[in-house]
Amino acid sequence: MKYGINFQNQIDICSINDGTCVLSIIQSEVIDDTNIELLQDKLNHYLCYILDGQLEEEEPNKYALPKRIELIIGHVPTDTLTGFIEQLTPILEAENIKFVLKSE
Repeated sequence: MKYGINFQNQIDICSINDGTCVLSIIQSEVIDDTNIELLQDKLNHYLCYILDGQLEEEEPNKYALPKRIELIIGHVPTDTLTGFIEQLTPILEAENIKFVLKSE
């Protein structure tokens, strides 16, 4: 399976970790001004998956748990990515979804 923001219509990984439903985006390429919109589109897909009932339908045991979206990157976050995350986090928190950035 291929992962990351270039594969818009898939959930990279959906797992349970410490009682939380974790939806992960695995991204090896740097996220900057040239591709930040791809990240935004991928996150929109994740939100729709959670909020529009697809997660509940496919994984009812995971749907009942607290939710977290993780962006796992293999590089130091760019200023573009950091700024995007600062704007994104309160939007997700309003939907009771935590966001975590993990960088290598």
